[in-house]
Amino acid sequence: MPKRLVLRPCAYLILCLAVALGASPAFAHGGHDPAAAEAAALVQVEEWPVHNIVTSIAFAPGFMEGLDLRVVDVRETASLAHHDLSVSAEGDFVFAAQPPLSLDLEVRDGVLHQFSRGVISHDGGFDLVWDGGALSFDGFLLRPGQEPRTLDLHAANGVPLFNATHMHFELTDDRLDVFNMDLRLTPQLAAKLGEPNMAGAAVGVLAMRANTEGPRTEEPVRGGVCDDFSGDVDVALIDIGSVGQSNRANGFVGVTPSATLKNVGTANVPWYRKFTAPAPPYNNDQHPFLVWSLYRFADGRIEQLGVSDIKHAFLTLNFNCDPGACTNSDILGLGCEDVYGTGTNNSYNHVSLREEIEAGPALWNGVGSHFDQNGDGVQDHPGNGTPGDGGMDHRLPILEADLDTLGAEYWIESWYIIRDDINIFNNMGHQQVGPSQSGSGNWSFPTTSAYLGGPAIDRWADEVEAGVQSTNETLQTAQGHVQIAVRVRELGGGLFRYEYAVMNHDIDAQFDSFTIPVPEGALLQDVLFRDNDQDPGNEWTFANAGGFASWSSPNVSSPPEVGEAQDWGMLFNFGFTTPISPEASVTRVTTAEPNGSISVQSLAPLGVTTLIFANGFESGDTTAWD
Repeated sequence: MPKRLVLRPCAYLILCLAVALGASPAFAHGGHDPAAAEAAALVQVEEWPVHNIVTSIAFAPGFMEGLDLRVVDVRETASLAHHDLSVSAEGDFVFAAQPPLSLDLEVRDGVLHQFSRGVISHDGGFDLVWDGGALSFDGFLLRPGQEPRTLDLHAANGVPLFNATHMHFELTDDRLDVFNMDLRLTPQLAAKLGEPNMAGAAVGVLAMRANTEGPRTEEPVRGGVCDDFSGDVDVALIDIGSVGQSNRANGFVGVTPSATLKNVGTANVPWYRKFTAPAPPYNNDQHPFLVWSLYRFADGRIEQLGVSDIKHAFLTLNFNCDPGACTNSDILGLGCEDVYGTGTNNSYNHVSLREEIEAGPALWNGVGSHFDQNGDGVQDHPGNGTPGDGGMDHRLPILEADLDTLGAEYWIESWYIIRDDINIFNNMGHQQVGPSQSGSGNWSFPTTSAYLGGPAIDRWADEVEAGVQSTNETLQTAQGHVQIAVRVRELGGGLFRYEYAVMNHDIDAQFDSFTIPVPEGALLQDVLFRDNDQDPGNEWTFANAGGFASWSSPNVSSPPEVGEAQDWGMLFNFGFTTPISPEASVTRVTTAEPNGSISVQSLAPLGVTTLIFANGFESGDTTAWD
């Protein structure tokens, strides 16, 4: 198939309009840039034919077992040495494409934009069997998906069975590596399985390798300016996209989101894989870290049901970039976007312990870390010959019983921790999900709202509701950011319910107390403390004395044991019912470090007592008589 090069003048409409009107085009990165303008005016769009295609499919055993799906009579027709950043599990099945091939790539300035057209049929296959049915994958087909960099997997008769999304790739002049694509059930296959609510669930990982035909232009525009790290670092999470079950055991389900991000700042952002050679601008293997949480909104309260450990970023794809941006896979270039699927965010090879990270400065030392257990500066864990991770290790484990609260809303939140980023709040975002358990016991988490930027606590605190007063205050300190929100609900009978949510965004000095001013001797009932673990042995203690209601972490050591104090990225709940109306006041958190006290504006019960006597008649609580 002949190669084809298309030069598209005025490929960017804003630039074309500016030139037509005689204006100087200005970009977000440094104003008028003649080189960028020239690059934008002649975007190199090429079609690259591919050949010698080999496709690998690796199914997730736990999820398949939960659906009672069995892969039998496998007829492999090829082998594949996976890309060194592939998360495909051992035991994958590999199949060669049958000639004649028909698949083209659309490449823009040397970066894969999409599979432009074509279909490929494979030699060999397997049977997918379940109670009550079976499907043959003999001669299965791959076609370009509806979205860029996606593929659809069809049976030989054309029935769509899987969608493959969130592609990682490496494209050189003679080879294309596709890896880490989430393999998701189509609605058609989910219906055949009798599990329609599992449509979109990721059940495995797809990879592909193919040859291309070499350079397409005499002077290809690739790479951009990669050695300039001046400007402001600002990376935005722009979508979560999909959320899935990673594993399930002992009454818990592991939950993992995908993520799409974009460089919206004016500086290149280092994205070096862990344990690579030191590189500018920090002279180390600096890379971002991803964490995620699940929240429940119920009974007028926001509750953090759990938090993940740390996912280390390891590759940036750099697509949809600004003209002339760096497209080196170790640097997120100007305006560039990147994706990670649930499969990569769920990989044991890239997830480790929260306590290894300093969230405020976004620092991590790999030597002697979870990945380098012998301290020689080389990753040896998980790996052959060493004890591996398994089960819920480093996952976001959620108690299944917490997912069936009647009338509750559930929100997934993700956050990228990035060194020197000027705005942590556009690094994070949240999206509503609708947890649903299938007859097989597996969970699906379809998204039920649009993606929203910022933390989930904003959604809860800023919701307008009759009979509810609220405040939502964020304070930036030299140590990081703390956010305290409160909603005060009139219960009737002269009583008010106070619900406080304290969010330690990125302060490494953990919180060990929370204090609210109250009138001396104030009646406080139904006192609440809630953290995000299942350990009753680390609950904070409550005191109402000296004009303050306060909760304190028990037996705080230095540094605190895990779960004793409130670490970064965690939300704790405090609450009570009282007959005293709210007024503006100051609440306070203290940290485990000496003299660490932070005051934040909020609401407190300082107004009038609406009961004539605090005798318990109105509430039915006669403990006040004591």
